Amino acid sequence: MKNIWTIIKKEFSRFFKDKRMVIAVFLPGLMIYLLYSVLGSVVTDVIDKPTQDGQKFTAYVENMPSDEKLSATLNFILKIDTETTGEEAQNKVSDGTLDLAIIFPENFDSALNGSVTGIPDIKIYFNSSVDTSNAGYLAVTSVLETFKNPAFSINTGGGADLAGERESAGKILAMLMPMLMFSLLASAGMSVAPEAIAGEKERGTMATMLITPIKRWQLAVGKILSLTCFAILSGLSSFLGVILSLPKLVGGFIGGETAAFYSAGDYFMILGLIISVVLVMISAFSVLSAFAKSVKESGSMIAPLMIVIILLGMFSMFISSPSVGLYAIPLLGSGLAMASIMTFSITPLAFVLSVISNLVVAAALITVLSFMFKSEKIMFGK
Repeated sequence: MKNIWTIIKKEFSRFFKDKRMVIAVFLPGLMIYLLYSVLGSVVTDVIDKPTQDGQKFTAYVENMPSDEKLSATLNFILKIDTETTGEEAQNKVSDGTLDLAIIFPENFDSALNGSVTGIPDIKIYFNSSVDTSNAGYLAVTSVLETFKNPAFSINTGGGADLAGERESAGKILAMLMPMLMFSLLASAGMSVAPEAIAGEKERGTMATMLITPIKRWQLAVGKILSLTCFAILSGLSSFLGVILSLPKLVGGFIGGETAAFYSAGDYFMILGLIISVVLVMISAFSVLSAFAKSVKESGSMIAPLMIVIILLGMFSMFISSPSVGLYAIPLLGSGLAMASIMTFSITPLAFVLSVISNLVVAAALITVLSFMFKSEKIMFGK
């Protein structure tokens, strides 16, 4: 333990004496704060994923039109819930157990036949925080637009979006948080890992450390833990930037104090995910850096892996209702868990699987790095 602590102190001394590295770690927090604040002022809509072809949306329909073409088209895209009553429909849409509640006016058939005056108004209740509900609303309104002869209106009396402020904020953050956090954490790891491994080889100081009595696994653990601390500082900076920018980020969508939607437990889970993700990133970057002969070569080797990591963060934006097994995939599971926390749908099992899978991979990579330190061919090119 003493040898590990010695390595950690050495890395801390080198890091905090280099102003450029300190700035590189704390700059992402400022960047994410500014970025999220700007996004909150210009974003006016959330683009939901299209549903798969042939999928039907569950809906309560009141006063279904007798027009054969219109009713047949609606029945083609809707699965009518005949057990739900009018009083229950809006509550079910609000809690996500029903996609739509469509209320046709009683005189709608007469209006279509042109036998009554006035413009009938169709009321469609949906929940924009639920993908299928939002997609169903778009599909139904598109169908109705083709039958506007004679004219009728949709939701003239105001919007019928039943999504609450809490759900709307969560959906926005679930789309943005994983990708941006992965990007910033990977950037922080890339700024410190090459210098700590390949840089030491390039300067010749690595050879000095390897001839000391310190065990190779202790050297690997010391390096990884110290680099992880630096990257976690960057992660905390980024996390703080997210929390401070939440009100501005969703200010264009909802009101209220968004940060209050999440509990202390949610924040601790996000912190746990950040730490486990950083451990994997730093360990992987360090292994690649150990193969390199210079900092420049190390950066070139790490760049493709960094792109993969960012893509994994992006994938979590497009996976809705993931199965439990996906949370056990390193990094990807963490992105999904982060998105689930943002949408208040995380389960204890999903969180544990995502963290443990990262820790297992990090431990394996640290073991690989310790063996690499024992190889003269790898460390000195012999």
